[in-house]
Amino acid sequence: MRAQGPAFPRTALTVLRVGHCTHLECMALRGGAWRKGVFPALVGLIRHPAAGAILFDTGYAEHFFAATARLPERMYRWATPTVLPPSECLGTQLARHGIAMHEVRAVFASHLHADHIAGLRDLPRAAIWCADAAVRFARTSGRIARLRRATLRALLPGDFAARHVAIEHLPRAPLPHAWRVLGEGHDLLGDGSLRALPLPGHARGHYGLLLRNQDDREYLLAGDALWRYDATRGPLSPAWPVRLLADDWNALHATLTGLRAIHADGAGDDGDDDRDNERRRDDGRCILPSHCAASYARLPDTVRGTP
Repeated sequence: MRAQGPAFPRTALTVLRVGHCTHLECMALRGGAWRKGVFPALVGLIRHPAAGAILFDTGYAEHFFAATARLPERMYRWATPTVLPPSECLGTQLARHGIAMHEVRAVFASHLHADHIAGLRDLPRAAIWCADAAVRFARTSGRIARLRRATLRALLPGDFAARHVAIEHLPRAPLPHAWRVLGEGHDLLGDGSLRALPLPGHARGHYGLLLRNQDDREYLLAGDALWRYDATRGPLSPAWPVRLLADDWNALHATLTGLRAIHADGAGDDGDDDRDNERRRDDGRCILPSHCAASYARLPDTVRGTP
């Protein structure tokens, strides 16, 4: 069931690929192959009729390479070799869609891992929606503890505190029926169009963003709550090494359980794979992980913004 009418106003979503990293699939995904996988950094460009241009995360930027130039931070880049083609730089892509960097009004930071916020310093006028819990960890943890959690304090703008808006302090808002297994959200703009959802486990203060696109499909920009979404099987399980990096393994498992329930509800239970797949395409819901190339390829042409 989809929310209709003014309770869930439409916005316009375009998804961009802003660089990628490579990593052994078997180290990230249970049952993954012993080969290098490509993990794109997906960024949501959201155009709101009143609030203007808003980003979900920023992907990679040149600041990432500067912040990982020396040890011990260099180990981050060794573990996840990163590529950022000039054509995929955030500013280049925004310009292609008619938006200058200084016109971005806000950034929703799903969490503070470097591959999600490396471009914050290039967005001088943007408010930054981010969980207080994530900010406290970045500010109070030691250098090695931050590195183990992929957090590079050098990527935070000097005026971060002045621009930061704590997600936890925003008004609570119920979610549309199909998503309520994930709990309750926070209303970012006060009109119900953008709702932050707690998706704990992967990182401290990890949130997803739920919106209704102009095509009436509901998109959950899920960040790193999952890394791969299979059209038939739904959210795939992470490999065991992820347990060493996760902020809270039990919470991550609970989040995946909720996402799988949403997938199962959309798939139906008639046992017919072809009809299940057709129903998934037409049920009006999309769970989009931040690093899933297959999910990006399945997006409608009107939503995929990077050639």
